[in-house]
Amino acid sequence: MTPPSKRILAALVAASLMGAATGAAAAPTLAPSPSLPTYGQAVKVELLNTDWPLYLPATRYTRSGNTITIDYEYVTDGYGPARPDFGYIPLSLGELPPGNYAVQARMFDIRNPDAAPLTVSRNVPVVPPSEWGVYTVPMQPDANQPVDVLVRSAAYFDPGTMKVAVSGNVIRVDFDYMASAPAAGATPPGMTTFGSVRVGGLVPGNYRVEAWGRPTTGGASERYFTRDFAAGTQAEVVEFYHATLDHYFVAAGADEVAALDAGGGGGGWKRTGQIFKAWGKAGDAPPSAHPVCRFYASGPNSHFYTGDAGECAQLKALEQSGRAQAASQGTRFTGWGYEGIAFYALVPQNGRCAAGSNPVYRAYNNRAAQGDSNHRFTIDPMMRSAMQMGWLDEGAAFCSPG
Repeated sequence: MTPPSKRILAALVAASLMGAATGAAAAPTLAPSPSLPTYGQAVKVELLNTDWPLYLPATRYTRSGNTITIDYEYVTDGYGPARPDFGYIPLSLGELPPGNYAVQARMFDIRNPDAAPLTVSRNVPVVPPSEWGVYTVPMQPDANQPVDVLVRSAAYFDPGTMKVAVSGNVIRVDFDYMASAPAAGATPPGMTTFGSVRVGGLVPGNYRVEAWGRPTTGGASERYFTRDFAAGTQAEVVEFYHATLDHYFVAAGADEVAALDAGGGGGGWKRTGQIFKAWGKAGDAPPSAHPVCRFYASGPNSHFYTGDAGECAQLKALEQSGRAQAASQGTRFTGWGYEGIAFYALVPQNGRCAAGSNPVYRAYNNRAAQGDSNHRFTIDPMMRSAMQMGWLDEGAAFCSPG
């Protein structure tokens, strides 16, 4: 079912867009950037040559192994004049472990939500490093960011034998290789010269990763590759979108992000590709960072975040009085309830972010009267302009370190 806000949007777009599509459009295509990504490069994907521009605020995706599914929305009416919330913006997938990815785009018609989506697919290969060794993905991980360990071997090996163990600051990966099958030869069935295994999030600090290989014919494992790296102190704040609710949500905790990626939180939450940087712990943050209060209201089923100490205190006071009133009336409290510190962030001073940091803009859907309040936090100026078509712009809420 299409949310009321989107039904209103479709009606407004139908009224404002004029004319009809002219000429036969080329077949839709998915274009990766870079065109042939290699290890260490962030990957973006853009949908091109569609009959109708895409509704940018609803773009979201999921990744399951090497399968990536991107959902877009559009309106089937003549298009013109241009609107900033319709168009094309590359979707950021971040760094991906080398391998072949099946990427599918699904295009949903807002005015016909029950209709089957139009689909277009493409294989996107990510090229491994040219030199043998062991690597981390991402190349320079942030605090608690999920990390994959990549092995690039001079001999073919079975990726199913890859196992990882963490002891202190040492990460060990074991794998079984075929000593009789050098990488320059024909590929034996089920074998590869590179593969990756998930380690998980790492706390800030210095690490050494080791790759230990054992011949498939038996014998002791040997340490073939090592690499030193550091997990940074900054954390990614990851944005999710729920198409049915038409709500946005951000999470900085690795466990919460992983749970939402796995379909938790009631299901339906998908990444938007939008992230900004903050700090997960006070000890990792600079003195200028502020604690960000997190609130949840069951009425609109929505979260709210603020790094303004006065705003946080005001909402806590409203919660206290609201809970007392609900208790006296024998009703359930559905207002904003304090959940704790979500993360630590830089905040603007007099509405401006300091040099070397980028503003994170806050938008509000202005649906308190409908019991459906929600806020969105975005670092992308183009997405900020898109949100201004239907949401109130509340300026910079945070400042993401550069």
